[in-house]
Amino acid sequence: MRIGIYGGSFNPIHNAHIGIVKYILEKLQLDRIIIIPVGKASHRDDVVVNGSLREKMCQLAFEGEEKIIVSDIEIKRSKTSYTIDTLRKLISLYGGHNEFYEIVGEDSAYNFSKWKEYEKILELSKVVVFRREGFNGGIEHKNIIYLDTPLYDISSTMIRNRIKNSESISDLVPKKVAKFIESNNLYK
Repeated sequence: MRIGIYGGSFNPIHNAHIGIVKYILEKLQLDRIIIIPVGKASHRDDVVVNGSLREKMCQLAFEGEEKIIVSDIEIKRSKTSYTIDTLRKLISLYGGHNEFYEIVGEDSAYNFSKWKEYEKILELSKVVVFRREGFNGGIEHKNIIYLDTPLYDISSTMIRNRIKNSESISDLVPKKVAKFIESNNLYK
């Protein structure tokens, strides 16, 4: 089985995340993509909404998508989340006979050589890099796949700012996610 792994803060998940997942799923003909909201991030100190709320938003965003599952593997951890640890855990859960594809943005690829055990990540998986505005590449390796994905002009920061300013986010997130954010009074 060909399994994609897409981790992120998803604070909140938005239409660009969804578009990238669907594009990569089809383009690489993956059997499954696992969406993993980060628990305690290793590289940033952002104040993020509670993990279970972000997980629920991801579930709402991908509801009905058979090949896309949302995992709480990092949210359940009390320790800092590192990609290599999550990858090893997923390999132990699904089996090493599968092919694993770590999905990252070009902004992350730019600093990939600074990631914990990045060489081991490249040994255990392929790293799929999608385009991000203002970035150009990163390291080159036989197990890094650069995809010419569509560029989206959406960010979670933009959404949070719109909410703080009482502006509509209906064009940036799925309706169910917008309703969840509103009913839980998030990002105000």
